[in-house]
Amino acid sequence: MLRLVGVTIPDDVDLFNGLRMIKGLDTKNSRAKIETLLTKAGLYNRQLQPNGKLEKVYPKVADLSWKDKARLIDIVDMPRAVLRNIHSSPKKLRLIADSIRGKGVDEALAILQFMQKGEAPTLLKLLKSAIANAGANHDLRADDLYVAKVTIDGGATMKRFMARARGRACRIRKRTSHALIVLRERFSSAKFTVSEKAPGAAATKTVKKAPAKTAAKTTAKADKPAAAKKPAAKKTTKSQGGKE
Repeated sequence: MLRLVGVTIPDDVDLFNGLRMIKGLDTKNSRAKIETLLTKAGLYNRQLQPNGKLEKVYPKVADLSWKDKARLIDIVDMPRAVLRNIHSSPKKLRLIADSIRGKGVDEALAILQFMQKGEAPTLLKLLKSAIANAGANHDLRADDLYVAKVTIDGGATMKRFMARARGRACRIRKRTSHALIVLRERFSSAKFTVSEKAPGAAATKTVKKAPAKTAAKTTAKADKPAAAKKPAAKKTTKSQGGKE
């Protein structure tokens, strides 16, 4: 079983048809995109067909290991939001991106809203766009999402100059950036339940030991008075003023 973009793919389905179950990859034109994703992940085999051609054959979900599933999840960048040609340098934007990477959606929104940096509102708007895409395109709840990937790439650099002394010119580089935010669903792993035998065995032990302790205490208490009983010694009193 594989959980991907809000869709649970059964074990008896091959990967190509399993990815077509995801909303947005269920069209005929997405065949090339699905093949590209599976080729990047290396989850395919080539088999010789009876007509003499080599064709790609994709494994079933049950045949995948945990590493294969993790590699496929990292490659599928859905849901996401992209913003290009931001008028800020990548170095400045990466400082903001590092503070929200791996955080929940609510926490990331709070961080960007109160961060005192110039481009924080830009990434806040991009994050809200990614949340809207997740709900509208993939029917995902915002409470179950977290910021899985934030990438900042360099864009085109505009070159300007400033006049300096003796007829010289100093170059000014106005850098731009491209930002990408990818959200993923966070689902809790199954918790191991405690077996019923262990509490039952502990209860029987305590039940068996309790009467033995109480019986020992009662017998000890009963023996103590019997052992303590001794014949009382007679007290001799001397008469005052002479011999008896």
